[in-house]
Amino acid sequence: MIDTAGHLDVLEDPEARLDAAQANAADGWHRLPNSLNAGYTPITQWLRLRVQVDKPVPGGWMLRLSNALLDDVEVYAELTPGEWQLLGHSGENVSRDQWPVGYRSAVIPFAPETTGQHVLLVRLQSKNAMVTRLEVWQRLAFDNHSRREGLFFGLHFGFYLLLIGLHAIFWLATRTPMSGLLLLYLGLSVLNEVLSLGLVQQITGLPVFWSDRLLGMGFAINLLFAFRMSVRQLGMPTLYPLTTRWLDRVMQSVAGACLVLALAGYYAWSVMPVQLMALLLIVGFTSLCTSLLWRGYRHARFFALAFGVYYLGVLIGFLRNLGYIPVNAWTEYTSALGTMLHMILLSLWLIGRYERKRRIRERWQANLAANLAHEHSLHLARKVEQRTADLRQEIQRRELLEQELRNALELEQRVRTEQHDFVAMVSHEFRTPLAIITTLSQRLEQSLPAQGPRNAERCQQIRDAASRLLALVDEYLSDDRMSESQVELKYATCDLPALLGELSGDFAPGRIRCNLSQAPQQLVTDIGLLHIALRNLLANADRHTPAGEAVEVDVHEAGQTLLIDIRNVSASIPAHEREQVFRKYFRGQSARHAPGAGLGLYLVKRISQLLGGDITLLSAEGEQGVCFRLRLPQTPSLPDIKTD
Repeated sequence: MIDTAGHLDVLEDPEARLDAAQANAADGWHRLPNSLNAGYTPITQWLRLRVQVDKPVPGGWMLRLSNALLDDVEVYAELTPGEWQLLGHSGENVSRDQWPVGYRSAVIPFAPETTGQHVLLVRLQSKNAMVTRLEVWQRLAFDNHSRREGLFFGLHFGFYLLLIGLHAIFWLATRTPMSGLLLLYLGLSVLNEVLSLGLVQQITGLPVFWSDRLLGMGFAINLLFAFRMSVRQLGMPTLYPLTTRWLDRVMQSVAGACLVLALAGYYAWSVMPVQLMALLLIVGFTSLCTSLLWRGYRHARFFALAFGVYYLGVLIGFLRNLGYIPVNAWTEYTSALGTMLHMILLSLWLIGRYERKRRIRERWQANLAANLAHEHSLHLARKVEQRTADLRQEIQRRELLEQELRNALELEQRVRTEQHDFVAMVSHEFRTPLAIITTLSQRLEQSLPAQGPRNAERCQQIRDAASRLLALVDEYLSDDRMSESQVELKYATCDLPALLGELSGDFAPGRIRCNLSQAPQQLVTDIGLLHIALRNLLANADRHTPAGEAVEVDVHEAGQTLLIDIRNVSASIPAHEREQVFRKYFRGQSARHAPGAGLGLYLVKRISQLLGGDITLLSAEGEQGVCFRLRLPQTPSLPDIKTD
């Protein structure tokens, strides 16, 4: 490959009317010190190159122009003096299938058949930057170079596609605004680069109508994204919020205007403001970064590294396109290399930033969880302390209440004991006078003459009143005994006929008629309680039996059970009273005007249950009259019974 820099003459054709012969004969030719760099100009440019061919080479030569965005490229060769032949016609205005060589930029084959000096004229037109290098390649070397270049571009843009894919996955996973902005920024940068290199046009055959518009739109939009990336990297929304919003509106206006110009087909008018604005932003951001570094802002260090490399490449490319620096391989590829380094650094920074934020967030969440746990533990501790204090107060209150209850119980037991002793004392004191009254009334009746029936009747009334009073004392004493929590039974062998005979003596002669033919020989029971039960049954029957009739007592056995039936034939109990006769303090309609407390049958039922038996109402009217049956076991089924 031979670079023609320094060997070219240039001629401007403002009217674009010159043909090859006229251009070669024109007077405006002058030597180019380097490659062509005319900037954005609508003027047609002619290049003249003199080639000394010492001997023909196999396959000939290839004239390669490095700028892929040239609109029209024509190459002429003077085969004979004054006769010019068109070697090839290329450029974006020419359909790709008509290009002499299918390459990303214009390549014209040149195969001279004779030796000596040959003059080549290159006619160039473009609404893009009139910047290009002209290289002369041997055919084999060009083929090898194109293959290497294809491999290089494949690796280069394959890396970009991988980077875009990774950022797309990263954005889908994180949904952070910065990752989405970087993804758009990266995608537009890659699109602009492949369009600037002519790769899309070469692969797809995209016509210049669309390629120029897409490239102009990409430059305009990417200007806005690059601005936003830069201000976020510098932290301007935090440091200078008002200035940042004002600049963002300005950039939106500039990008929108350039976008409209690009869509309208004014490519040069759309790209030049973008490049000039980008140069101003580079100067402004570089100055701000230097100021922030001087003031000690750490985030400006990364900006200086990542954007410094990018700004250097972009600055070199812009200055080359504007015609201020020469065109060569370094200036052509510096922008691409700077952009790649810039994207790599931004990607690493973004992932590292997200990772740092994630760790900070996790650390903050861990601290928050620890603080919440600590506060919760303190809250629980306070609740436990409060609950403990409440429990202590409750325990103290209950202890006081327990002490009060204990004192009340002791007082009640003492009062009950005193009451029991008092009742026992009163009953004992009552029994002695009552016994004396009863005995004296009997003796008095016996000592009176038979002619005094009035006196005998009065003695009988005295004896009856004493008996009723003694029965009441027995009932109340028995009820008091039954009311104790535990009644101690005093079992002994009972002579039932003797007991019934004794009880019959308390009533008028012949009033109690006992049938003891089937009475058992032995009965083990509590004689005192049985005495009270039988006495109450007999007294109850006596009260409800008319004078002149007897109360019948029938005693017989049924297995190991003793049955005592007490019947008064002439009496009856109403149906609605039959279920209540054993209730405490219940007195029937017929007993309302008779003395008594309603405890007799109730005590009988309690005593029968304590003795292991029961009391039932066999009949309440009719021929049988009123009959109560007292059922008792002859021998209680209790261990270690002591008998007297």
